[in-house]
Amino acid sequence: MSSMSAVVLFVFLQLFSSLVSCGPLPVGVSYQKQSSLPVLTLPYGSYRAATYRAASDIYIFRNVRFAAPPVGNLRWAKPAPPQLNSTLHDGSYGPKCVQSAVSGLNLVGPGNTSPVGAAINQFLGGIPVPLFQGGDEDCLFLDVYVPGKALKNPGLKLPVAVWIYGGAYLFGSKDTLQPELPFYDGSGLMSKANNDMIFVAMNYRLGTYGFLAGTTMEREGTPNAGLWDQRAALQWVQDYIHLVGGDRTRVTALGESAGAGSIIHHLVGEGGKLNPLFSKAILQSPAYQPIWDRGGSVQKIFDSFASLAGCKGKGLACLRAVDAATLAKANKQIHALQISGSMAVGPTPDGKFIRQMPVLELSTGNFWKGIQSVILSHTADEASLFVNGAIQTDTQFSGFLDGVFPNYTRSAGVNAKIEAFYPPLGGSKKSKYASQSARVTAFLRDGCFTCHIRYLTEALTPSKVYLMQYSTFPGSHGSDLLPTFYSPGFASDTSSLLDDIATFFAPVLAPLAVGIAGAMQAYFASFIVTGDPNTNRAVVNFPPSVRWEHPSVADEVKGVVNVGDWGFSTVNDGQMGKGACDFWKGEVSGRVTALGGYAPPSGGVVGRGEGDEEESRNYVGGNNGGGGGGI
Repeated sequence: MSSMSAVVLFVFLQLFSSLVSCGPLPVGVSYQKQSSLPVLTLPYGSYRAATYRAASDIYIFRNVRFAAPPVGNLRWAKPAPPQLNSTLHDGSYGPKCVQSAVSGLNLVGPGNTSPVGAAINQFLGGIPVPLFQGGDEDCLFLDVYVPGKALKNPGLKLPVAVWIYGGAYLFGSKDTLQPELPFYDGSGLMSKANNDMIFVAMNYRLGTYGFLAGTTMEREGTPNAGLWDQRAALQWVQDYIHLVGGDRTRVTALGESAGAGSIIHHLVGEGGKLNPLFSKAILQSPAYQPIWDRGGSVQKIFDSFASLAGCKGKGLACLRAVDAATLAKANKQIHALQISGSMAVGPTPDGKFIRQMPVLELSTGNFWKGIQSVILSHTADEASLFVNGAIQTDTQFSGFLDGVFPNYTRSAGVNAKIEAFYPPLGGSKKSKYASQSARVTAFLRDGCFTCHIRYLTEALTPSKVYLMQYSTFPGSHGSDLLPTFYSPGFASDTSSLLDDIATFFAPVLAPLAVGIAGAMQAYFASFIVTGDPNTNRAVVNFPPSVRWEHPSVADEVKGVVNVGDWGFSTVNDGQMGKGACDFWKGEVSGRVTALGGYAPPSGGVVGRGEGDEEESRNYVGGNNGGGGGGI
């Protein structure tokens, strides 16, 4: 595909997308002969670069194993070190992790709000999509993008960017949509850094494989296994990135959606005492839903999943022995049973690694203090993609809340407070929402997306933070991935139809869209290399970038860089208001944690009630590790 076609393919999608050896091997990089691709030799195996891009001078080592296959007794255990293997790996083997779809995604936009539109959306949501299919339990691999100069001179010690993909903690992979599209290809960012960085992308366990939790899991396994996989990949960078010229002391974690939400959880690991293994971070649309009731609703999910897999009442030993097909089927079924707009699993407090919801750790100072600086961003419309248009009455909204926040939260009046904060349309006072969909959108936006950004900004102090809003059409959740990973040098195998579309749109739209992508990447690359997005920003550019200052945080957040249809500006951001975020912090997160008895015995919870002992009565202290060697 021509570079112009690649350019405009980006524009079009932007517009219309809503053998075991006896001892360790000698480590290092070598060439078997003058013309061969380099071989990265690790203590447990050798990996030949899969690709060399001469135009950009980038070598790509694909599907480097960073942990043993998490199967059998290693299911729901911390990732174990890879076994020794004398085979020379060429990067051709490396499955993505087992996938499943989100229940009830809004695929038809505003049309979802009508009865007919809701029915059509439900039908479309039931059509199998390849992105959500397949995968394998043996999936713990990573890709490493290395500039040629780093292999020639490992003493360069280049900064490292580590990508954690999104996908609602249910789907995604380190190289999703490749080779058709550059998701998540690091060459675009590297080019903006003049190849003065290394890019790493990892897989991690998803769905019930990676985020099954509850009291049974705490006793017999490892909750949040997917987060532990991410740590294992970050530890791999610490252990081996120097072999390809990387600097393990200058690691930036990057993530979008679930990937960015994961980064927040790493920052509060073990109450902020666990080194997250990175010093800077770029978080785009950090997303996760509030989960807290470890012994109640979370345990019920575990019990339901065990029943679906034929292991009712038999615990984790039975689940570890179940055949792969049965487990995969149960994984899909448990998500399909969820109320639209919610997920069965995700990062979950477990009393040890994740002691309580991140907002409470951030608000009480229990986070990693070694983080140097962060970039935080959100899109103009984060939540609409997840809004169920079938919710059209106040009664249906109440039912939605009862499905999302079951058990004691309802009886304690938390659901009623939420309904009052997001007032009904049929109440005595005029509602501030034009429709139930607008009401649900505000509820999801505040509780699952934008307030996460405010909490982290307040915790780190604005002097360590740069804030961005991505408003370029369509401005929906995930639309900022296109400019983040745009790469004119990416080799695509797309069809001639897309080539024709690209040619049609090229004359008018390409320069502006590519300019926006280039400026965004320049900000990010400058931050990765220097710690400041302004140092190497795209000053001479169409459209020109603006100087990115630190924000000020009051009732409204000021000093936010906005990426709009026609370029860059600095705006006041009304999507993470103090009133809404304080409500979620105190009246929801703090209150339900204290009422449920899940507060840590020390370290505090926002909105405490009558005494530490009562508020910590169900805080057992965490899990036992679940067996298996840990990384």
